[in-house]
Amino acid sequence: MKHSPLWLALLIASTGCYQPDPSVRAAQDLQRMAYDFANYEEDRIQQFRSLRLGMSADEVIKRLGPPATQQSVSSGAEESREVWTYRGAVSPLGTLTFVNQRLVEIKSE
Repeated sequence: MKHSPLWLALLIASTGCYQPDPSVRAAQDLQRMAYDFANYEEDRIQQFRSLRLGMSADEVIKRLGPPATQQSVSSGAEESREVWTYRGAVSPLGTLTFVNQRLVEIKSE
């Protein structure tokens, strides 16, 4: 069977123009977004687990960003105590307690 140059040119041109069905593409995009979301959530959990007692409040913010809530529990002349809550996109990550801007307690959810 002989292939004409025109047929070959059409075959080459058409292979680069294939567009998947829009519903297939939407499903693929949704799958990719779900995968990215799950990876993001796992990264946040790992970042939270990497915290260590004695870290400064600034170090924690650099690692996790600002907390979802920040509550001043007590503030005296010599001691200030704050409780920070961090949430993931799906579930709570945990709470952190600071005394004088130093991490003294980590509670994971």
